[in-house]
This record gives sequence, structure tokens and C-alpha cells, in this order.
Amino acid sequence: MSNARQRLDSLVAGLRENPRVELLDHALAEPLPSDRLSRLVEESGARLPAGVEEFYRQVGSFKLDWRSTEGDGSARGLVDILPLGKVLGDWSGVTWFPKGDQEFRPVVPFDFFTPEACVAFERGEDGAFGEKVSYHYFGEELASTGRTFAEYVDLLIASRGYWYWPKTLCAGYEDSAEVADFRRDMPLIFPDHDDELFRPR
Repeated sequence: MSNARQRLDSLVAGLRENPRVELLDHALAEPLPSDRLSRLVEESGARLPAGVEEFYRQVGSFKLDWRSTEGDGSARGLVDILPLGKVLGDWSGVTWFPKGDQEFRPVVPFDFFTPEACVAFERGEDGAFGEKVSYHYFGEELASTGRTFAEYVDLLIASRGYWYWPKTLCAGYEDSAEVADFRRDMPLIFPDHDDELFRPR
């Protein structure tokens, strides 16, 4: 995944220059030193999906918060790509509960874009990460986006992190309010928006 850091910088610059957007907050953290990152991956005991380690060798974490100045200003974007150490940490009490329902124990969030939902990796019974990433509404819903991590990053940039945009990639959500808002708002805020990128496979 080449130029991830540069592309995220360009995303922020484009939002800053867009008269239809107010950039509220952003943070692009430096990556861990190479030896620490390698040790972290080794200690996790799992093979990461393609593109993940390469991304984190360029980006420590990434946060973005913007709102539209068009209409009532309710359209917004939120991204929270977590540090790799947190991604590979213990999600007990967040995605699953030791003394309760453990249905979502294999869910490993990496984009915590809103308090109640995220985009995540799924781990198999053998602990291996799946190559496709999933949308997860905590404790209730889990749906594959049908995209790899690298494809997800590409589409995150194209979506500018519009709130709940990952649902556009998941079958069964075509008529949801969030998807309808995305399809209505994006062409108004970003005239170069390509809606055909955001469809279930």
C-alpha cells in the first residue's frame, strides 16, 4: 500500500480547501519505529491481512472530523483508524463480554468511526485474520464489506470518511437512512464523487 501517508495528507488538504466543508479536527500520527512494529506483530502471533503492516509502517493512527456547511450542516465525516497496538489488543468488554454473549469475540476493530459502530477484521477459530473487512454495529450486526484492507483505505479516501459510509458496501443496507444520506449528500459536497464505487459486491 504505497503512499498511504501522503494520500491521507492530501485528503485533509482537500477538505481544508473545500468551501462546502468545515474541517473540525484531524491527526495523522507518526508510525512506530520499525523494530517496535515488527515486535508488536510478532508478539500478536497472527499473520496480518495483506497491506496492514505496510500501512502501519507509514501511519501510526489517523483521526478526521468534518462537517458540511451546506444545507442544515448535518452531513459529516468521521474516521478513527486506531494504532496497531490497540487493534491487536484485548477487545473483551467492547466487542464481546466474557460472562455474556461471545458471538462477536472474533471481531477486531481498526476504524472506530463512531462510538456504536466500527470497521473490523474478523478472526477465524484458528486466530487467523480474514482478508475481507467487515462493518460491525456493536452487539447487534456484522456484515462483510467484501473489500480487503487496502481496498477499504482506497474507498475511505474516496468517501472522505462520510459518517457510516462503510454501510454502502454491505448487502442488505441499500435502503438504510445512512446510505440514503450518503448518496444524497456526497455529490453536493464533493462534485467529483463517484457513487458507483460504493456498492455491495
